[in-house]
Amino acid sequence: MQLKLAVLVDVQNIQETFERQGYEVRYDALKEYVLGQYHAHEREIKFLAFIPYRRDDERRMRLIDALSFMGFRVITKPVREHADGGMKANMDTELVLEAVNLVPAVDEYILVTGDSDFVVLVDFLSRQGKRVVVFGPGRGSTSVELIRSSDRFQNLDEVQGVIIPRFNHEPLLTTAGSAGTEGPKVNGPRP
Repeated sequence: MQLKLAVLVDVQNIQETFERQGYEVRYDALKEYVLGQYHAHEREIKFLAFIPYRRDDERRMRLIDALSFMGFRVITKPVREHADGGMKANMDTELVLEAVNLVPAVDEYILVTGDSDFVVLVDFLSRQGKRVVVFGPGRGSTSVELIRSSDRFQNLDEVQGVIIPRFNHEPLLTTAGSAGTEGPKVNGPRP
């Protein structure tokens, strides 16, 4: 089956960027935005989220579950902790392999990341005749090289309802309609 689009989300990169700034990401709003922009049904777009995790990180485990319930295919791997206290939490290889394996089935890609490590992937996909759009954080948080290599850049800060202020007293994520709850709404892009 030919797909219109594959959306590959580098969750670690996006989460860390916005959490440092006091914001959270509404992946359900991102998905709805993509479906609306591409005038597509869910079966025409493959949504993938790449997430490293630690089993004792309840917040991350809730995020993994929430993304699954939203219809993302979630690719995970445990964080490797080194004896010196350092950690390895990179899923770049998994994201690249998924993107390359989808080449025969996908016309266009959206990479949701700001990481310059994906410039080589964008170049490869472009040489395969694929259109590549990067959705990334603004304010210098997305690699200039990544923006230049893509066919188009979409600043996530400007997509209404996707980036919202983080409230410590609210759960990390809620999906609209789940258990009768909805996450907070905002009007317009974040400041």
